[in-house]
Amino acid sequence: MKKILGVDIGGTDIKLGIVTAEGQIVESGKMPTLAGEGPRQAAARVAAWLGEKDPGQKVSAAGIDCAGLIDGSKGYLYYSPNLPGWEDTDLSGLFAEVLGFPVTVDNDVNCAAWGEYVLGAGRGTRDFVCLTLGTGIGGGVVADGCLYRGWQGMAGEVGHQIIDPSGPECTCGSRGCLEMMANAASIVSRARDAIATGIGSVLDGSDSLTAKDVAEAAAEGDEVALEALAGAGRSLGTGLANIVHLFNPEVIAVGGGVAGAGDLILEPARQSMREKLMDDILARVKVVPTELGNSASLVGASMMALETTD
Repeated sequence: MKKILGVDIGGTDIKLGIVTAEGQIVESGKMPTLAGEGPRQAAARVAAWLGEKDPGQKVSAAGIDCAGLIDGSKGYLYYSPNLPGWEDTDLSGLFAEVLGFPVTVDNDVNCAAWGEYVLGAGRGTRDFVCLTLGTGIGGGVVADGCLYRGWQGMAGEVGHQIIDPSGPECTCGSRGCLEMMANAASIVSRARDAIATGIGSVLDGSDSLTAKDVAEAAAEGDEVALEALAGAGRSLGTGLANIVHLFNPEVIAVGGGVAGAGDLILEPARQSMREKLMDDILARVKVVPTELGNSASLVGASMMALETTD
């Protein structure tokens, strides 16, 4: 039975899993990232963990994901906001040298998209897009059965399409990016703005309001919370319409923490999207929740690496 090592490198923790060809995680673990020690030390600690969990050396390849600008075709990390000091690193080559077998490296959302395509909400399709909504908004695109990376491996940055040029400034330097219009912070901001006008809400008085709080209040029928999610959903729908016009996918899967609000944000997004599509035939696209949850990136990275063992 083929087994793959999945490695999800975050700013705080490295999550690990030994994954079967069917996507089942048979061993899992976690260790601190300790980014300041550098990637080689991280690779050595991953190798030590694997030595304990896979003494028979059944693992034949590894798939690594992390946030940032990555050329997945080369496994080259240009920059990761979570990994200072790791810039301009041949991450796949370094880990392959330490681990002793082939290693693939790609952006975390690309890996999540591939995981959902192979085993989750996108299985059975040929053209599929996956979005993650949280602190930021990321995306991955599968076109004609292949992950679409673009010239430098950075395609799919759907969160940085401009929805409103007069909107709030984004960390990328532009204004009104989808990321700033439909992320977790925007939902909280919409709720706070409504409360400031005097509209009553169970959220009034909270000094540490989160998008999860808003979603929970919306589920109980709070009008301010419902409208905050709907407003973010409408902005998301504009972004989805742009994605449909560009890629004509059969399915768009939406995941991440913000998407936990379910149809309270997705239904306004679907309606907004349909209103902006140039023809009703394009509205046949399905906008659905993701299925693999927090393991999507790790499983997807493993499924990418599986291809190197054939």
